[in-house]
Amino acid sequence: MATPTLAELISKNYTGDIEWLETPNSMSVVSVNNSEISPASTTSPSVPETAITSTLPTYIEDPDRKLTKEEAMELKETEKEYSESLAFIKDAIAPAMMRIDATKLQIGDTYIRTIFTYAYPDVLEWNWLSPLINWDVKFDISMFVYPVDSARVMKFLRKRLTQLGSQRAMNNGKWLISDPHLDAQIQDVEELQQYLTRGQEKYFHFSLYVTTYADSEDEMKKLTNTLDMMLAGRNILTKQTFLRAEQGFIATGPFARDEVNVFRNISTKGLSTTFPFSSNSLSQDDGIFYGINTHNKSLIIFDRFRSENANMCVFAKSGWGKSFAVKLEILRALMMGTDVIVLDPENEYRALVETVGGTYLNISLNSNEKINPFDLPRSLKDSETHPGDLLRWAIVNMIGLLRLMLGAVTPNEEAILEKAIITTYSLKGITMEDDSIDGKEIPLLKDLYSVLETMDGASGLVNRLEKYVSWVFAGVFSRPTNVDLKGWLVVFSVRDLDDILRPIAMYILLTYVWNVARSSEKKRFLVVDEAWNIMQYEDSAKFLFGLVKRARKYGLGVTTITQDVEDFMGSSYGKAIVTNSSIQLLLKQSPASIDVLQNIFKLTEQEKYILLNASVGTGLFFAGWEHVGIEILSSYFEEKIITTKPNI
Repeated sequence: MATPTLAELISKNYTGDIEWLETPNSMSVVSVNNSEISPASTTSPSVPETAITSTLPTYIEDPDRKLTKEEAMELKETEKEYSESLAFIKDAIAPAMMRIDATKLQIGDTYIRTIFTYAYPDVLEWNWLSPLINWDVKFDISMFVYPVDSARVMKFLRKRLTQLGSQRAMNNGKWLISDPHLDAQIQDVEELQQYLTRGQEKYFHFSLYVTTYADSEDEMKKLTNTLDMMLAGRNILTKQTFLRAEQGFIATGPFARDEVNVFRNISTKGLSTTFPFSSNSLSQDDGIFYGINTHNKSLIIFDRFRSENANMCVFAKSGWGKSFAVKLEILRALMMGTDVIVLDPENEYRALVETVGGTYLNISLNSNEKINPFDLPRSLKDSETHPGDLLRWAIVNMIGLLRLMLGAVTPNEEAILEKAIITTYSLKGITMEDDSIDGKEIPLLKDLYSVLETMDGASGLVNRLEKYVSWVFAGVFSRPTNVDLKGWLVVFSVRDLDDILRPIAMYILLTYVWNVARSSEKKRFLVVDEAWNIMQYEDSAKFLFGLVKRARKYGLGVTTITQDVEDFMGSSYGKAIVTNSSIQLLLKQSPASIDVLQNIFKLTEQEKYILLNASVGTGLFFAGWEHVGIEILSSYFEEKIITTKPNI
């Protein structure tokens, strides 16, 4: 049964004499003819009946029970208390003081002034509101657009055209020189008539108001002058709302009320130039939150997988927030169902892994986690791939790896290595005709070593390869793979490896990740932290570039992070990686590297200045052709999870 209203409840259940008083703009209230109960006020504010009845559940639960005089009084007291509480809320919200002057308002310690536009040039250029929209002060702006009947406009234009034609005829009769301004006016009116007749244009009344806020009168004057000059530079004239400061303030508030009522005539074409969202913005309907647009304080929400590719480059000096920004992206990407793989050279991601329940794999001389460089993808659903292609790519990658391990390799030695690798695979049943690895044993580095021992001219290669097979390094690179990338966050740490072995391990890890990505299409991205470790060697740099270039095909995005811009960009592959990355995040830069970045990214002088003077977590965010300033923000709990600052 529906809950009875207060009126229904009392009229039905109270046995006393009751007189109903209908109060305008308020609820019906009851007056009881008893000297002990004061008459109901007819000026009480509107009170929702359900709010009162909800305080007396015993009355509602049994609506058939007759109310006593005391209960009826309790209902009245409830209404009175509720009305008084409403008045208290209004007093709490309202400012302590409000002063209205001829040209401004003062609310508390804040000075408020509203200006309006009253004159425009004959032709409004596109994006003329951009300086105002991106003005780095606190202000409110409102526009009012009123459609005008076309028949009324046509009547006015005919009258205006007659006046202008008469003026030109008078000038011709007096043998005066032709007035260009008059001729232009006649031409504009004729064109507008044609557009209105054909339905190509409509006519509107347009009002524009801007309200600024300041802490002092001097500051208010400066803001007003700046605003006037900003628009005057585009031949748009403004005035203050003289003697109508309060109405101007209301016009820019969330009330949809134009009490100033100052407008100019404008056509559809001119009105289209007033579109306010003209500044650079990267707010998509979906994606993750990267930070605040420092130009206009909008949110940077972006889905990297909707871009031309999902690759990203991050450049910054050490300690200025590059790893923090990437870890923040990882944390938010995981919540969106994206898998993440990280190559961590400095053990910076362990706390994040432990928090989200990911997988942390330590690649070192003493660790149990092993990856076999001879691994191939288990399946590849690609119509463009033919038998033998997987093996050919594996041979090329293995030769690149062996160059890192063995040092300089002559053309003759490279030919020997290629033949040895093919033989090593074929001994396990993997050939150019059948490169499927289903049910077959994957060879190891020691198998390649054994093959090289039987080949003529390979003694030098055998001697250099021996330390990776038989000596202290044997446990790192010559064991079957025993790791799995099934977790949503997998981090490979290579911090405990020697500086000589670290580039080799990162190369092998890249190969392994690439094989996994090609074996199963899934939205994921790979983070390569301190990518300069890889870029300092041509073969590893070449491999990383190839991965970046082909990653999108398999749903993979690659994030490269570096603090050593010179080393990264010193390689031709480094520049190519940047070119093939749709997203770039540039934070604080050193004077030594800023010129390199300016040349690569075609930075303006203003953007160069931003990067040289940026604070921690601020910089530039590039997404395709969009360039915006960014301030990276995190919640309290996010910061606790991902920060690497000491004593936090």
